[in-house]
Order: sequence, then structure tokens, then C-alpha cells
Amino acid sequence: MDGGGVRFGHLRASTGGLDHLTGTLARVTFPSPVDRLRRLALLIWTAIGALILFAFLVWGAGQVRIIWLPLAFAAGLVILLDPIVRAFERILIPRVVGSVFAFAVFGAFLAAVVALIVPVVREQAAAFGQTLPELYDRSVTWLQGVAADLGIDPEGLWTSERIREWIADPANQEAIQGLIGGFGSGAGRLLRGVAEVVAVVGLAPVLAFYMLLDLPRSRRLMLELTPPSIRDEVAFVTTQVGRALGAFVRGQLLVAIIVGVLSSFGLWLLDLPFWLLIGIAAGILNLVPFAGPFVGGALAAIVALLEGDFTKAVLAVAIFTAIQQTDNHVITPMVQRTRVRLSPLVIVLALIAGGSVAGLLGVLVAVPVVGVVRIVAGHLWRTRVLGESWEQASEAMIEETPRPEGRRRRRLQEEKLFDTAELPSLEEEPEKQP
Repeated sequence: MDGGGVRFGHLRASTGGLDHLTGTLARVTFPSPVDRLRRLALLIWTAIGALILFAFLVWGAGQVRIIWLPLAFAAGLVILLDPIVRAFERILIPRVVGSVFAFAVFGAFLAAVVALIVPVVREQAAAFGQTLPELYDRSVTWLQGVAADLGIDPEGLWTSERIREWIADPANQEAIQGLIGGFGSGAGRLLRGVAEVVAVVGLAPVLAFYMLLDLPRSRRLMLELTPPSIRDEVAFVTTQVGRALGAFVRGQLLVAIIVGVLSSFGLWLLDLPFWLLIGIAAGILNLVPFAGPFVGGALAAIVALLEGDFTKAVLAVAIFTAIQQTDNHVITPMVQRTRVRLSPLVIVLALIAGGSVAGLLGVLVAVPVVGVVRIVAGHLWRTRVLGESWEQASEAMIEETPRPEGRRRRRLQEEKLFDTAELPSLEEEPEKQP
């Protein structure tokens, strides 16, 4: 009887659990085919609406494209000068005063650089204009020799003397006038474009000044408009984006200056003509990844070969190779301690896409934009899909070069002044009773 009672109790309990499960399943409502169709239609129309909105934003951005160039320059200035302004704020100097001082220092630096290099640049540019026909003739002579070795007729290569004879021939005056007229209309458009760019770029410092003043208030407003449930996460992600952008912009500018100085100094040691022009070109083009030392080395080698000095050409290539390796393995890791992990393929594709969409401006902002997208999209994927923490997602996307040991030890000591996690407890734990 006892065994039977136990079995009967188990059977009754199992029956009760089955009834509870049956009741739960009965209360669950599955979507009908009509509801599924409605949800699918809503998803499709939402996607269509998003595409229409995106197309409208792209169209609107194209209509006001004149503002993007000054905004890009202004954003670069803000990223460059904001650390100086915040340093003044830490010593209780108002943000307005700090912003004025930061712009004054930046303007003085630019004026000093211009005063130092403009006379040399003017001299080398004049020398380049005078020697251009000779350099052209040398290149034509070299190409004619190569064509003769390959069995190709070099008759289509005109020397500078032949070009001058063609221009002096009265029979060609009509063609020359038409050519000059075409160049004139193109030059007019070019001059208008240059004037427009100069006028627009002149607005960048004004925009940057007001952006510097309103930056803390803009951050607070952005967080206030964020839903409270994700406010802390948005603050964390925007902090990571700001760190990465600041490190990239300031690091790229500093690295470009270093590369330009090293290139100019190396070519000056070689006594290569136009050493400063080539060095400036290498430094400016270093703002575009992979471009600076390669283009600079090619220009230096071409000038040395046109001068008839093969040894200088080899030494110039060796100098730019050394600068490239030093930049990749020493300068950039030291300057850009915070970097977004992007593969070279992604960088090259981003540069091509940016150049095709927005020209030179697109090339300059392509890598920062891809870095921002990488941080935001990677954070959402790793936290929402992979279940990682915010810190784990950040470490997977952002690479930080460790500081030198001395500076890192001082920083750890400063942090430990406020770190109580490792302090021993003042109360002894009671002994466990057996």
C-alpha cells in the first residue's frame, strides 16, 4: 500500500505538471498568417522609408556641400586644440581665455613656419620653372633611347625646341588661339574654385572657435537627449570615439611634420635640387596613409636621374625607405598610442571610396570615418550578439601602445593614490568555528 501510495502521489504530481504546461501552452498566442504578413509589410516599408531618408540626406548634403570643407577643417582644429583648452580649464582658466590663447599659439606657429619656409620655397619654385625645359628635354632623350632599344618609333616625342618651333609657326596660330581659349575658360573655372576654397577655408577658424566654446555644452545636451537606459553606454562609446579620433588627427599631423622634416633634411644632405619642395610634398601626402614616403621617394629619384646622378637616386630611395620603416615601427607607435584596428585592405578601399565620393576631402576623412563606424558597429555587435562587456569590446577594436616604463609607473602610482581596492580591511575576519 505504501509503495502504491507513493506511485499514486507521483502520478498525481505528474498529472498536475502536465495540466499546468497544457494551460500555459493554451495561453500562448501564435501569430496568424495575417499578422505575419503585416509584420513583413511593416519591415519592408520601414526599409524602404530608411532608404528614401538616406537618399534624401545624401541629396541634401550635396546641395549644401560648400559647408563640408570648412566643417572638416574646423573639426580638425577642434580636435587639435581641445586638449590645450582643457589643460587651461584644469587650472581654473575660463574656456574662452583658453580658446583664445590656443588659437594665438597655433597662429604664431603657422606664421613662424611660413616665415621660415616661404623664401626657400619661392627660390626653389623659380629655379624649377627655369630648369623645367631642360628637365623635359632630358626625360624625352631618355624615353627616346628606351623606345629605340625596344624597337618603337619615338617620332611622337617632341623636344622643347620642337614645341617652340610649332608655336612660332604662323600656320598654327588658329589652333593655338583655340587651345588658349579652352585653357582660359578652364583657368577661369579653376580660379573661381580656388577663390571659393580660400573663402570657405577662411571660415574654418571662426567655426572652430565657436565649436570649442560650445563643446562641453554640446556633450551635455547630447547625453540629456539620450534615453536614460542607454545613456551610460552612449557616453562610453562616444568617449572611445573621441579618444580614437583625437589620437588619429593629432598623431597624423605630428607624423606628417616629422616625415616632412626628415625628408627635407635627408635630401638637403644629398644636395638634391628642390629638396624642400619634395620634403613638403612628402609630409603633406603623409596625411594620406601609404602615400607620403612613396611619392616623395619617387620624386626624389626622378629628379636625381634627370640630373644624371644614379648614385643620388639610389641614396634618395634608401633615405625614404628608412623614413618609411622608422615611421611605421617607431614614430607612429610612439605618437599614436591609441589606434583603431583596421586592416590595410580596408584602409585602401576606404581611400578609394572616399576619393571617388568627395575627392581630396574624401581621401582625408575616409580613414577617420571608417574608424568611427568600426568602433560603433563593433561595439553593438560584440555587446549585443557576442555578449561581451563594454571594456572587452573596446579592447578588441582599439589598440593601445603601452607607455614607457617610467611614465607608466608614475601613472600607476598616481592612480593608486585613490585606489582603495587593495587596502587591507581594518577589521579582522572572525575565525570559522569548526
